[in-house]
Amino acid sequence: MVSKEQHALHIPISTVAHCHEAVVAFGKGIADFIGLKEYLTFCSIHDPAAVTPHGFNERDTVSIWSRTGRKQLDPDKYMDMIEAFQPDMYQSLCDGDTNPTSSKKRVQKSINRSIAFLEKCLERHEKSEVLKESAILGAVEGGYSIEGREDSAKYLANSSVFGYVIDGLHSNGPDVEQLTIEDVKPVLEASLKHLPNDKFRVLQGCWNPETVLSMVELGMDAFDSSYVYTVTERGGALIFQNSIKNLDIPSTATDVSYGAEPKDGSNLKPDTSIYAQSSYEIPEKKKRITDDKQVTSVVEEDKSVESETQGPIVESPEDTKSQTTSLNRKYEISLADKKYAEDFTPLSRSCSCLTCKKHTRAYIHHLLQTRELLGPVLLTIHNLHYYMEFFKGIREALKSNTLDSLRKCVSEEKDTS
Repeated sequence: MVSKEQHALHIPISTVAHCHEAVVAFGKGIADFIGLKEYLTFCSIHDPAAVTPHGFNERDTVSIWSRTGRKQLDPDKYMDMIEAFQPDMYQSLCDGDTNPTSSKKRVQKSINRSIAFLEKCLERHEKSEVLKESAILGAVEGGYSIEGREDSAKYLANSSVFGYVIDGLHSNGPDVEQLTIEDVKPVLEASLKHLPNDKFRVLQGCWNPETVLSMVELGMDAFDSSYVYTVTERGGALIFQNSIKNLDIPSTATDVSYGAEPKDGSNLKPDTSIYAQSSYEIPEKKKRITDDKQVTSVVEEDKSVESETQGPIVESPEDTKSQTTSLNRKYEISLADKKYAEDFTPLSRSCSCLTCKKHTRAYIHHLLQTRELLGPVLLTIHNLHYYMEFFKGIREALKSNTLDSLRKCVSEEKDTS
């Protein structure tokens, strides 16, 4: 329905903390608990699609916001959850509550606390029987301080972690989409230059496609799919050129979208090769190690379990136009716009997802206007599939040394009138 391949499943602790006791009683980990044991699982602390409140971390604890409210986690409580969930990979507990305006004192607290948390998490990890096949990722902190980033990275470079999460650049949520590569490039370079090239690197947040490409060039390996969730919540459908394969696909005034060629599925194989070379061994059924690192999109868990809304807010055409201008949303079309009320073309002619094969822009516009749950479901199917194809295009471009060509395709603003 979304993909014939297997992708990593991203499970933020904040979204499943309320399941802790049930998973403990179940005794087989979170993947079995949710019926997706064939998927590789990655646990982070916060949900990158939701804004993390500022100022609630303390010396010995990190605050998360679950369905039942605020929870304070120290390393022991956090590792209790990790041992219960038994993920294939997980982020160490850290204090990433920094942003461009954070003071030097706040940045230093973030670094010191995160190092202390990592040491305690590593101690538990090494003693744990159930985490022998799990990989721990250390968090590189330092806010927007070059010196702080270098200090944090140098420490982590000598630790026995499987890889790294570049943390502390933002407070999660939709505002991340407005950050540009120019905003974060100096601190990313300061973080990455001290880290081993053969270890896995993750960056969370709903970065736009062009920023993702720039971060890949800098050396990032994996990203989450919170961008998909953000676009879907505002009634958007991704239509940017996500591959260099189909530049000659004809388009019309009402369908100028492009994408990867439809696949027949005959040669598709599970692709969960998101690991760098490492001393850690992941269960064979959940990996395909290659000599080189490969970029991948990390798939979010089902967001519907935590959402209390009945679909995205349906914007008026005026609101849509204003917000599109302010955020430069050239990668999508807004199905909330009334101009799609009688547009009986698919979201993208070149997309092979279920939504594009079976439904039209007009139908999805109707679903959004009437706030039917099927509307965001169909948009999620399309956007997630389209985003996965984008990362497949990145991997292919890296192999063929055509990343610049892909960047030009993605950056072209399409006339969707």
